[in-house]
Amino acid sequence: MNISILGFGRIGRDLLRQTLNNDLINIVSISDIADKENLLYLLKYDTIYGKLDADIESTDTGFKINGKNIVFNDWKDASEASWQDLETDILIVSTGRKQDLEEVNEHIAKGCKRVLIASTPKSGSDIQIYVPGANDTKVDFNNDIISLGSNTANAVAPLLKIIHEKYGVERAFLTTVHGYSNSNRLADVAGEGFRLNRAAGENIIPAITKSSEVIETVLPFMKDKVASSSMTVPVPDGSTVDLTIDIKTQATSEEINQTIKEAIKHLPYNKVLDITFDPIVSSDVVGNSHSGIIDGLATMDINNNKIKILVWFDNGWGYSARIIDTITKLSESRVNE
Repeated sequence: MNISILGFGRIGRDLLRQTLNNDLINIVSISDIADKENLLYLLKYDTIYGKLDADIESTDTGFKINGKNIVFNDWKDASEASWQDLETDILIVSTGRKQDLEEVNEHIAKGCKRVLIASTPKSGSDIQIYVPGANDTKVDFNNDIISLGSNTANAVAPLLKIIHEKYGVERAFLTTVHGYSNSNRLADVAGEGFRLNRAAGENIIPAITKSSEVIETVLPFMKDKVASSSMTVPVPDGSTVDLTIDIKTQATSEEINQTIKEAIKHLPYNKVLDITFDPIVSSDVVGNSHSGIIDGLATMDINNNKIKILVWFDNGWGYSARIIDTITKLSESRVNE
């Protein structure tokens, strides 16, 4: 399966790292407007994940990694692309920009067979969103375009499905406590917004997110029952979701944990969610490939009908693992046609 990556930031580099020994996935090209040599340096030396154990060599057409040639170009969008020349089966759009259907269709017109968007699309009504563990049976994997939504939705939606199927969900509030990213500032600098302009290494920065909209799209029973917000905190990686749920059927925190523990032994949850009863902190989930790791020690209840759950996740590494899983599903769907 020939894969091209458009956008070689955190998700793109995590994806390449995870596919080095994957025989199914053949990354044929990387596209990014940043300097190639700079990006290769960031691929090799990573503050979060350490030095990459691979031989990386720059070439006239791109670079070699462990002797394998990968084409590099500076295409920034579909207008400049020629995916047909690269024989691209699936294009991973990991620029971080929200995509609309018109732009994605232009990629298809430029010769790639399918597009996997590694972000939330501009409209969930135009582009189908797939959150592994949440709406697996509702997604058409023969479709040419799929979005994986947000990393927060990937951490929370499968858990909400488990809770709803057992106890029923009346409503849910979630707050993502998120490590800072390249959309944040190192110092107070004027720009778009006000809070976003503040130094991320020195502040807790609140914001409203659209993760609730993604959750409502993939879990229709949550329509008008979920709200989301976020806080960026001064850590480079390792995030958590503080999730509060009102349930219809009463249950203790111990019963909730046991329900989760049993559910994640089986498909579609076994690769997506995990639960731990160790006293972990944010750095302990760096490099974890699950979408969410439930903190069993932190589960709480009030009168057996209001539940609070903490869900840890590595927002880049876990999300990239779901991209790989989805590529596998897309490959299988075409084989079975």
